[in-house]
Amino acid sequence: MVPAETLPALARLNATERELLLLLGRGHTAKSIATMKDLSVAAVNERFRSARRKSGLASSREIARLLVAQENRDDLIDLAAAPSQTASLPRPDAPPSGRAFLTRRWRLIVIITALLAAGLLAYQTATPPVASPQPSTGDDPISKILAGMPPSPDISALHAEATAPSTDQAWSSAMEQTLTQRYRALPGFEKSIETLNVTCAATLCEVAGKARPDVSSDDMNVVMEGVQELNRSEPSLPLDSVVHHFSLTDGPSSAALFVSYWRRKT
Repeated sequence: MVPAETLPALARLNATERELLLLLGRGHTAKSIATMKDLSVAAVNERFRSARRKSGLASSREIARLLVAQENRDDLIDLAAAPSQTASLPRPDAPPSGRAFLTRRWRLIVIITALLAAGLLAYQTATPPVASPQPSTGDDPISKILAGMPPSPDISALHAEATAPSTDQAWSSAMEQTLTQRYRALPGFEKSIETLNVTCAATLCEVAGKARPDVSSDDMNVVMEGVQELNRSEPSLPLDSVVHHFSLTDGPSSAALFVSYWRRKT
């Protein structure tokens, strides 16, 4: 506590004297204060003597103690006034009001929704849907044969590959002639098959055919067995069998259809 009678005396001190005496009251010595303030020890002591004359107190440390006490009292007064200035502010640990809680909740929902939408958009952009290739619906014989077969993603993809422009035209032409000859040489082929079309790209060949309307099931079975055995019976053929697909069209003018794919040996 600062005695009331000393307050006028302390008020007579100038700012420099108060600053140096406060440092003294906080445990510094005249030497450390001089070093800190870039003064000589004599100059610091002269300030102390001036303060003693103005205050009428005999001890510099007593003046320093009173100044520190006064400063602490002022700090306490400031702290006591602070609640009145911040009374309207909510306590940090106080639960949020209903309106604030709803606002935070909706803000969180909006943020989560935005993040999910951004993630979905990024996924759709990075992985676009891949449509299965469909067989051509042109007027070429192979397209007509495939159009009569049940839809098949595998057949559609192979058809698209086999009918792509060839980057090795010499090989493609040679394989088309070779496969045509081998198929026509199969037992019962000429008797049973009405249409035969062979198309080769750079690495894949497609052989499609349509049976005669009056062919018997036994004759057709002979042809199909010959097709399936072709890969084993012709080891010199520079192709590997990929798949053989047989189908029967519906309706009064039903017909047997087949398509085979051969992959270039590597």
